[in-house]
Amino acid sequence: MITSLEQLNPRARAAAHDWLDRAVAAVDADYRDAVREDLAAYFTDHLDASATPADVARLAAGVGEAQDGTGERRRFGDWPVDFTPPTARKVAHRWWNPRDERLFVPRVFGLGWTLNVGAAAVKLGLIEPDAEDEPFTSTPEPAFRAALAVPAALTAAVAAHYLFRWRGLPGRLPAQLGATGRVDGTMPRGAAAAVDVSVAALPTAWAAYQVARGTDGASSAGAVAAATAAAATSAGLTLWRAAATDGRPRPWAGPGLVALLWVPSGVVLLGLALAGRAAEQRRDLGVSR
Repeated sequence: MITSLEQLNPRARAAAHDWLDRAVAAVDADYRDAVREDLAAYFTDHLDASATPADVARLAAGVGEAQDGTGERRRFGDWPVDFTPPTARKVAHRWWNPRDERLFVPRVFGLGWTLNVGAAAVKLGLIEPDAEDEPFTSTPEPAFRAALAVPAALTAAVAAHYLFRWRGLPGRLPAQLGATGRVDGTMPRGAAAAVDVSVAALPTAWAAYQVARGTDGASSAGAVAAATAAAATSAGLTLWRAAATDGRPRPWAGPGLVALLWVPSGVVLLGLALAGRAAEQRRDLGVSR
């Protein structure tokens, strides 16, 4: 297995890119990049560096034609729909695609749009669209392990909150956040603690497993970013539950949760991308470290 088509020999690489160009030519422009990335990921999962153009052709013959987003990406009215299985690699490709100028792209799963943090980083001048050959393929392993510290720290903060403040919390805590920041129902303190800790801890453990097993860069980046988004959201909910026990509305809660969903995960993705760019620059300059 390879992690990038660039690891193929020149003839096999040219054959793969040629087939990908033809395969997505008829796909809706809104989905073309995402479909191409998914098909390229299939190639990298099933080819090795010694693959020949004939190997590429045999693999391509088994894929078939990409029709309207491989038959899964459609539209419901004006809304994009994607019910292909969500994966860590897919998260990375949707959330971080600096070469796509669109700020909002189809969601990783379901109906609607999600934020393309990569495009936002380009518009903010934080990174160039072509800073990396392929996002996260050159990001070194230590960078992924360092990035795991973000969701791990957030998870620890949520757990510590309930551990040290348990006796001081009321028996029932706010359950749902209304549109204006009002409390919409309550739930037992134990249930709230279980939900908040689980939402943070389970994705973080999954991301740690992905990084530890040495998955490809895009999958590791997607897993860490998703875990960061989940842990940050959980921390925000924990904060809101503690602050809203008096029943008063907290108008900042909704915007705050949206910010917590995207800002920490965006910073993590940016850091991993910059680490990958630095590694590519060292490689191109012949620097050993």
